[in-house]
Amino acid sequence: MLRVINLSLVIAILVNAFYLTSQRFAARQSYMELSKLQNQTDVINKEYTRLQLEEGTYSSGLAVQDYALNKLGLIQADKQHIVELN
Repeated sequence: MLRVINLSLVIAILVNAFYLTSQRFAARQSYMELSKLQNQTDVINKEYTRLQLEEGTYSSGLAVQDYALNKLGLIQADKQHIVELN
């Protein structure tokens, strides 16, 4: 009778040890995945901030005006060359 109890306790301890080992391994895998995703989040946030700054630059109209004047060779219209249509 005592041997059966001891054997069942040893089996329970071994099952518990294997379960604990697998849970620790799964936790480490999850932590590595979390770390990788956090790094990806940081990269995406930096890119988003850069794109917001770039959008602000181009939405002001100054960049378009500068491109038209310097790259395309267009000139700024003065009052003499503006015609109003009614």
